[in-house]
Amino acid sequence: MYIKQATKLDIYKFHYMSYFDKFCISIFLSVCLILPAKGQQNRYSAINAKVDSFISLQLAEKNIAGLSLGVMREGKIIYANGYGYANLEHKIKATDSTVYLMASVTKTFVAVATMMLAEKGTILLDDSIGRYVSGLPSHWNIVTIRQLLSHTSGIKGNIDWPPPCAGELKYDNFNYTRADVIKETACLPLSFTPGEKWEYSGRGYYVLGMLIEAVSGKTFEKFLRDNIFNPLQMSNTRMINYKEIIPNRAAGYQKENRLFVNKLLPQDPVVEFSDGGLVSTVLDMAKWDAALHSEKLLKKEKLEQMFTPVKIKDGFAPYGLGFETTPFHGRRCVGHIGRIPGFESAFTRFFENKISVVIFLNTELDSGQKEMANNIASFYFNSN
Repeated sequence: MYIKQATKLDIYKFHYMSYFDKFCISIFLSVCLILPAKGQQNRYSAINAKVDSFISLQLAEKNIAGLSLGVMREGKIIYANGYGYANLEHKIKATDSTVYLMASVTKTFVAVATMMLAEKGTILLDDSIGRYVSGLPSHWNIVTIRQLLSHTSGIKGNIDWPPPCAGELKYDNFNYTRADVIKETACLPLSFTPGEKWEYSGRGYYVLGMLIEAVSGKTFEKFLRDNIFNPLQMSNTRMINYKEIIPNRAAGYQKENRLFVNKLLPQDPVVEFSDGGLVSTVLDMAKWDAALHSEKLLKKEKLEQMFTPVKIKDGFAPYGLGFETTPFHGRRCVGHIGRIPGFESAFTRFFENKISVVIFLNTELDSGQKEMANNIASFYFNSN
């Protein structure tokens, strides 16, 4: 559209216009500015209504107590809402400010924190973990930091209860130590030669938390608070603590014969650390997503490295460094899911469409949270 540049005569004429004429021009200009933004809001409103219907159906079909949603485009939140109940006993509704245990979505923060240390030269990704962390089983010491980040270490991750190697089980998780956790699987050999295969290992990410503490001289939580949460103003993100009062915290639920029951405690103490111990809100996670669109925490080349599938012996793993990399209907996306007694989570980011979605649930499911998040994102694919 061609817009004529104002001349001195035009300005003179405008100065001597009547107040009514000036008022009409002001209204016209305001409408011109408002209409595009209003149209954008109306466009999202129609999509948001479809998403509301989709999530309501999911809550009914999957018997979910409560869910919170955040949708972002290029790191800016375009929709946030809560559904169902954060607490069934007190009938407290879920909102976009409800605090949930995010479970393994925690690993995205662990990976970025580790990469920040690498970018500063504090650690080298291809160094063995034994160079930095003491007290590990001797056969773990050959594993590199990169292999821990990519789940190609061979350290056994999924174990049955009771753990196979622990000499003395301590059911009071408040007194469970890091050494107790390591002992649970210390007697097991590596599942494969490090770097050759891919096998998800939460225990490997527990060790990465120990690495962050060892080289930074800070607790894991303080390192994240100083270097990620505070700079990004993520004021509702922190480590889980079962004793302290955390405002707006959701209660977690499991199901017996499709009936809700409170999640069982004591919780496995591994979740209180770097395997899956962060709590947050979808609004805070929007700030996390925005940081991953920028260079506030890491340079873009480092982020791209994290979002790229790692090479293994027989091809590529479905994982980069801290992020799952499986495409959705041919579209490139990265993210992570989380599952822990009483809670589920999913964080997904689509590159081509620049859409990200985070969902937090306070109900344990068998599966499906990743598909739910990806399907929600698909509503917005053609909304550019």
